[in-house]
Amino acid sequence: MIPEFAINLGGATSIDVTKPGIDKAYGMHKLEEMLKIDIAEMLFIGYALFEGGNDHPAKTTGADCIQVRNPEDTKIIIQTIINCQK
Repeated sequence: MIPEFAINLGGATSIDVTKPGIDKAYGMHKLEEMLKIDIAEMLFIGYALFEGGNDHPAKTTGADCIQVRNPEDTKIIIQTIINCQK
């Protein structure tokens, strides 16, 4: 009914309605461009990295990806990264 938009599952509880091609890979490439950080230097943490999942586009960029089960997993990974930087 709205062909000028892409409609995808945004996770377990939401639906993403965006312009075609606007996804997490697009966002990562924008960060690469704006912050001058190579994709190879990025780390993506997400739940749905599997094909068809809303995080899968990030995996296709070639960035390192870590799949998590829940927000607590994400918190632990980020805290570990911070602690390693000290």
